[in-house]
Amino acid sequence: MSRSNSRINCLLVVLLAAGLSLPALAQSVPFPTYEVGANQNGSQGPNYPSTLPNPWVVSNGQIITPAGTQVYLGTTTRAKAIALNPNTSTHTAAVLQMGAPQSVTIFNTQTGAFVQNFKFNSDKDGSDTGIAYTSDGKYLLFSQDGDFMYGAVIKDWPNLAEANGGFVAIASVDPTTGMLSNYAQVGVPMAIDAYGSLTNVTCYTSTGYQANGLPDQAPLPAGVSPPGTTGSFNIPCGKTVTTFSDETVTSYPTGIAISPDNKTAYVVLQNNDSLAKIDLTQTPPVKVGEVRVGNVPHTVVISPDGTKAYVSNKAGRIAAEKDFQEYSNGTPVVANP
Repeated sequence: MSRSNSRINCLLVVLLAAGLSLPALAQSVPFPTYEVGANQNGSQGPNYPSTLPNPWVVSNGQIITPAGTQVYLGTTTRAKAIALNPNTSTHTAAVLQMGAPQSVTIFNTQTGAFVQNFKFNSDKDGSDTGIAYTSDGKYLLFSQDGDFMYGAVIKDWPNLAEANGGFVAIASVDPTTGMLSNYAQVGVPMAIDAYGSLTNVTCYTSTGYQANGLPDQAPLPAGVSPPGTTGSFNIPCGKTVTTFSDETVTSYPTGIAISPDNKTAYVVLQNNDSLAKIDLTQTPPVKVGEVRVGNVPHTVVISPDGTKAYVSNKAGRIAAEKDFQEYSNGTPVVANP
């Protein structure tokens, strides 16, 4: 290894010395001006052989040659999920976004052209995933995590129900243009008690003690397992990242699926560890049920006959009595004591 390093160092020295001894070689063409996004010509960005008419540069300066037609969503945004409009005559699709001035962007699937930026009732909360059209193309449903409630923390809200910010937005879809308009908003509140602990999560210890429901600063009884961690701070069992770190109240809705008959929507509530049911036949639609699933659920799909829901979960099985919970966050990872 040391000999290899020595060889590399020698080569570098020789090349540097050659550059110093040949002034003509030291004069180089200035680097092109890199602009993030599609560069119109070589003078604006990198000049290199490309199958694309406009070479692309990403934010860290890398040159890319992506396949297909690129759809530009603007700055300060993260594209998180996409849904195709089943009404193929509109040639449109919807992109769910986070950190953007809009919640959803509609674009033309044939040309990649921008059609519409849409935010429901002026809210632009975003979510990690969760966007779906009804099969008839009349409505678009998408999850919103309740960002607009940030700053409205638990200690400032005597009525926690008022602080629940997560919701599912339902937009009407124009059958000709594919553009969206406001239709309904379905609240999906977080299931917590007065201390901000989840009411549908049981926190067992090696002695079988149920530890959730305790105030943040309350001393833990003997035998209670150590608090969990997300890698940056400890989170007591029964708490979530949002309620413990910044006291923000949101069920954090993510994945969405719609029944084949378009009468029911199912939405994953990640912080609640649950799957919620929304009745789309009522005016306006309402949440009519919720069932506990695995820990930190993420996505859901419905079987073709509409009789089963399949839910993915990111944090393991539900804790059983006397399981020792080395880590928590309302989504306990269990271990043999």
